[in-house]
Amino acid sequence: MSEARAPFAVVMLTYNEELNLPKALASIGGRAPVVIVDSESSDATAEIARAHGAEFVVHPFRDYASQRNFALEQVEGRFRWIFFLDADEELTPALWDEITRICAEDQVDGGYVRLDVRILGHRLTHGEFGGSMVLRLMRPEKARFGRGINERVDDRALKIAVLKARLVHRDARPLTHLFTKHVGYARKEALAYLDGVDRQRGLAGFGLRTKAARMVGVRWVYNHLPLFLRPFALGLRVVVVQGAWRDGLPGLMHAGMHALWYPMLIDLLIYEEKLRRRGVLAREFAPRPTE
Repeated sequence: MSEARAPFAVVMLTYNEELNLPKALASIGGRAPVVIVDSESSDATAEIARAHGAEFVVHPFRDYASQRNFALEQVEGRFRWIFFLDADEELTPALWDEITRICAEDQVDGGYVRLDVRILGHRLTHGEFGGSMVLRLMRPEKARFGRGINERVDDRALKIAVLKARLVHRDARPLTHLFTKHVGYARKEALAYLDGVDRQRGLAGFGLRTKAARMVGVRWVYNHLPLFLRPFALGLRVVVVQGAWRDGLPGLMHAGMHALWYPMLIDLLIYEEKLRRRGVLAREFAPRPTE
């Protein structure tokens, strides 16, 4: 890659993000170029982005991994480092300072960042997001995403740092949007369980050194638990072991939605699809002659 590339850019994926995008762009504050890859929004997302001076590229959405990889292809020849920022997230001054330092030192290939999740006006400090991390800072030529939903970079060959400052996550859209979005996610996860990437991959890529490699093993174990037991095992882990109850009603609500209701919905859709493929539902709803 040419050394003439610019040092750093923020890359965002958007779809109808007119409520969240202004605060996300304000957190960047003109510190870096912004490249937005949009999935054909129908609201004011494009106008807001261009008003803030962002580069705006429209690309039809297939899945999250493909969309992020398309975004990486747009920037890899132009920037040495990029940070993926979701529209419902915000960069803090402390995180900016840490990103700037890591990019200047130029010793690693990517950086994981922990989330500061806000919901119903409360910060969640326990539960599944208390210690979870996402790979967002990366050299664009070295990173590619796999798995269409809950996408991640295979980081086994990368030198990785873990940033200390947290990335703020707070969604300005109503809770109904969160539930509606997860219904669509659940359908995709059900198909991934039955005959998609999880079934084909098995334990390929498993390792202990990096988070993405460990998650391969975690997902493999989870997918070998019995249907309808899995959500209760996950919910118990998040609420009791990881202490989501310590965050009061917002913590319990979020854990109930994300670690119990959503996994249960996935299992229900898996069960339904199994019945459909066995012809059970076709027989059940077939017209019956009147006697």
